[in-house]
Amino acid sequence: MKAPLVLCFILLLTNIGLAQELVGFSTRNDDSFSEWLIYTSDEDIEGELTMRWRIRNDWSEWGYRLGEEVGSIKVKWKDDANLWELRADNSIVTIRTVHKDDWRQWEVRTSDHTLDVESKYGNILEEWSIRRSDLGTFEMFTSWEGDLRDWVIEDQLAEELSIHTKIALAFIPILYSTPKF
Repeated sequence: MKAPLVLCFILLLTNIGLAQELVGFSTRNDDSFSEWLIYTSDEDIEGELTMRWRIRNDWSEWGYRLGEEVGSIKVKWKDDANLWELRADNSIVTIRTVHKDDWRQWEVRTSDHTLDVESKYGNILEEWSIRRSDLGTFEMFTSWEGDLRDWVIEDQLAEELSIHTKIALAFIPILYSTPKF
């Protein structure tokens, strides 16, 4: 009798982790965009997104941890920033520009779903959202106009989308909106 009860409890915990909502990203330090804190709707679960090769100032590879979830995000080819891959949990999320070298509109593709995330305004990259989706809504914007260190996320996406897909949706606006120094 205890084994089925334990199994149900483990499945419940697994589903809670999958339904996690992102609520924000903030830089760890005020003077650098190479390390970020990730916030979720569960105040007990925080994470971090960090540039893998900070000493070399190499923006092409990142790692993240969110609770027990870990993954990496890197450009597919070093000299072409139009295509990125997020790898986690034996799956790949592909992130590519919709139009070559247009950093304002991206396609995020999993094995089951495709979502487009785009900047609301062409010349101000402080507000992003997914375009028309039957999977819900996802919007992100800076907490204060002109301050790219803190982002608010309104994540109303379907539970079937993994936390890794949500991180991919948030990573691109953060990376392409912030200065690289």
